[in-house]
Amino acid sequence: MKRCLQLLAIALLCGLMIMLAVRGILSKSAPGSAAEPVPAAGEPTSITSTASNEVLSPAKPEEAFAGAKELEKMALEKRQRGQAAEKTHDARARLQADKHRAWTEVIQANRQKFEALRKEAAQSPHKMVPCTICDAKGVLDLCVVCDHTSKCPTCRGTGKVFDEVCPTCMGSGKCFLCSGSGKMPCPFCLDGVITPETPDPPTEIPID
Repeated sequence: MKRCLQLLAIALLCGLMIMLAVRGILSKSAPGSAAEPVPAAGEPTSITSTASNEVLSPAKPEEAFAGAKELEKMALEKRQRGQAAEKTHDARARLQADKHRAWTEVIQANRQKFEALRKEAAQSPHKMVPCTICDAKGVLDLCVVCDHTSKCPTCRGTGKVFDEVCPTCMGSGKCFLCSGSGKMPCPFCLDGVITPETPDPPTEIPID
């Protein structure tokens, strides 16, 4: 009897061990159950995602070349604009001298009317009157610098002089006096209004 119990205990123990072994084999073969390998300390981590590879990958040679060319172009344009700015005052001063006669004719033609309007403003209850020289618009329907063309007379509207930035218009191609509108600011008023304190019109074309 005792012998039978020992054999039964051994049989149960063997059965239990076999069950545990089978369960271990099944768990290892199940999908997704394999543990990810852990890199050792100091070992570089491998990045396998496509997005990560795209972020970390260096720029292509053609892209780097295009970026360098764009930066070079921007630096050249900045340098040319700086050189043109140094010549702006002199370039406009030459036009100021060339167009002095036309400017003077406009001033002289409206001088008496301006004096009368200033006196009228002094007698007005509000001490101001609309400028009838420009019809209270603040601009005249002419420009003595560009002859009403709206284009810079130095570069003829191209913005360039011998492949360099035009110093007169700073590359805009527009007349500096009328800002490309063909209508210069009225030299007799401020925004279409004349007061007793309105100063005399300038004797020279404003260039600054």
